[in-house]
Amino acid sequence: MQPRGARHDEADLYGCGVRRIDAAGARPIAVAPCIVCDTREARPRFSIDGSAARVVVCESCGLGRLDPLPSAAEIASFYPPAYYGSLGSKFRAPIELLVRAVGSRHVRFLAQGLARGARVLDVGCGRGVVLGALADRGFEAHGVEISEAATRGADARAQIRVAADVAAAGYPDAYFDGAIVWHVLEHLPDPAASLAAIHRVLRPGGRLVLAVPNFASLQARWAGPAWFHLDLPRHLYHFPLAALRRLLDRSGFDLLSEHHFSLRQNPFGWIQSALNRSPGLPRNGLYTLLYERGAGHAAPFDARVRARLLAGLALGALPALALTLVETALRSGGTVHVVCRRRSAARLR
Repeated sequence: MQPRGARHDEADLYGCGVRRIDAAGARPIAVAPCIVCDTREARPRFSIDGSAARVVVCESCGLGRLDPLPSAAEIASFYPPAYYGSLGSKFRAPIELLVRAVGSRHVRFLAQGLARGARVLDVGCGRGVVLGALADRGFEAHGVEISEAATRGADARAQIRVAADVAAAGYPDAYFDGAIVWHVLEHLPDPAASLAAIHRVLRPGGRLVLAVPNFASLQARWAGPAWFHLDLPRHLYHFPLAALRRLLDRSGFDLLSEHHFSLRQNPFGWIQSALNRSPGLPRNGLYTLLYERGAGHAAPFDARVRARLLAGLALGALPALALTLVETALRSGGTVHVVCRRRSAARLR
């Protein structure tokens, strides 16, 4: 991480070195109360090269978090315009087509149980890929996004508000039939407050679909500091599934189902994490290589490194898919998504 106040380059952040802190020699430290269980002790787990911040893990529930949390200005600097791509496109053409195809497919899942015309909110909607697919299916598609640059090129049918969070977006109470929080919660400085705001704007019985990396997964435990989905320092929180369940219950949501298979996230997590463990390769280099770059921007890395990264993708695809099926069967997906129902205010616990 760069010094306080510095601006971050997208490639620099993906390349941040991460190291394991010896658990045996790391004593619990005093921290602010855990957002899940209120415990005030956590054990350091990972350090970030060039940064005083580190990932600490709650002694009681296992929630990971960046400590100390960055300031609002630092968090904003983690998301330069390049993070979102250009005019709605983030990856090289074949990958972008695949991302959108998979995104359109998984909208069928996101929309289950919602009547045509239902009002749906995508929290942290980014480029609006999901919003366009929702509009195609006849839903009233709304999004809230912190970055105005991210929304350029979004589907014109999407109603997007640029705001710091859901609370600041100014939605009325019980306004939405459904909400989607897809790999966003881990980026937020106060996930508990964000879930409370989502609870307020959902109607009683409204449906919440939420996805996060699974900090307790087989993938996370195998990869350790090389895990692709750590994404430090952008991921401020790291949720084991058990802690996520507790936070959702505490926030007024009843858990309906859990899902451990993600074709969009989990196979690539295995591939990139394995490459991160390979000597001589840049951290998250394959992901960086797949980014779309405008005219005049040279491809990153030298030809030999690019060849090794692409070979890793080609050779690792089938083993990664097999590992994804194994982790799904063991209910230990590298990422998980859950479906919840909003409890009424009278039944909050």
